[in-house]
Amino acid sequence: MQGRKKHILLILLLLLIAFVSMQMMAGQNYTEEKTRITVILPKDSQNELYGLLDGIRDQAYDDHVKLDVWYKSRLTEKAFDELVKEEMENGSEGILLVYPEMYLEKKEGGYKKNNLLAVTDTMQSEFKYYAATLKSKKEQYRLPVEDAVLEQVRNGEKPFIYVENTYRLGYESMQMLEKKGKTKDMKNICLKPVRLDKERMESGEYDALLSR
Repeated sequence: MQGRKKHILLILLLLLIAFVSMQMMAGQNYTEEKTRITVILPKDSQNELYGLLDGIRDQAYDDHVKLDVWYKSRLTEKAFDELVKEEMENGSEGILLVYPEMYLEKKEGGYKKNNLLAVTDTMQSEFKYYAATLKSKKEQYRLPVEDAVLEQVRNGEKPFIYVENTYRLGYESMQMLEKKGKTKDMKNICLKPVRLDKERMESGEYDALLSR
C-alpha cells in the first residue's frame, strides 16, 4: 500500500513539474515575441552591411524582438505600399528600411508615414524619420574597415581616419522603432563618425567595434 502511494505521489510530482515547465516556456515565448519589427534589406548586399546587421540582430536579441526580414532588389511605390499594409496588418510595430536608395523608387512628396524609419545616405528628405551618419570633410570608412587601412593608422602613414559606427546606427534604429513606434513619437538619429587615430587604437577603446 505504501509503495502504491509513493508511486502515485511520484506521478503527481512529475505532472506538476511538467505543468510548471510548460507555463514557463509559454511565458518565455510570449516575452520573446512581445514586439514585431519589419526590416527591408537590399538584396545581395549583406557583406557591405556587416556592422549594421550586427547592430540590428543584437538589439532584437537583447529586447526579444521578432524580426520579419525582406530582401528586395527593386520596389515600386505600389508594391511598397502593399508590403507596408500587409506587415502592419500582421502585427508589425514599424518598418526599418536599410539603404532604400538601393531598391525603392523616389516619389513626389516622399514616404512620410509615422511607422517608417530609414537608414539612408541619400534619401533623408524622402522620409519623416531617418537614421544616418553625419558626413565629415575627410574620407569616411564603413565597417568592416580593411586591415590595410588600420595598419596605415598604426604606423602613422595616416594620422587618423573617420569610421562610421554602423553597428550603433543599426542598434539605435531598432531601439527607436521598438520604443517609439507604438507612440508615434520617433526622432531622427544622426551619429557623428568616430575619429580613430593611433592613440585610440592602442588604447583598445574601439577593439570590439573594429573586430566586427
